[in-house]
Amino acid sequence: MAVCVDRIEAATQLKVQRISHKWAGLRTVSADRNPVCGFDSELPGFFWLAGQGGYGIKTAPGLAALTESLITEKELPEPFIHAGITTADLSPRRLI
Repeated sequence: MAVCVDRIEAATQLKVQRISHKWAGLRTVSADRNPVCGFDSELPGFFWLAGQGGYGIKTAPGLAALTESLITEKELPEPFIHAGITTADLSPRRLI
């Protein structure tokens, strides 16, 4: 936190008086605790890729491959097919 404050103060004219709350990162989690990956049903062109729940580093390669297949409308990557995971399982529509 001290490094963060130092960098903010060095780059801006802000002066941090005190830190009332500290939190190192955001960990989004969906209602069913599975990632959200797919196009929004109400906002054309908006693609959701969220809900890794603190496992973003571990899930990034797989979700990147899944995202590519969804955006380019290709078949799902083999590991997803083999595991029986469908686009509906991770779609943002499932949470509506």
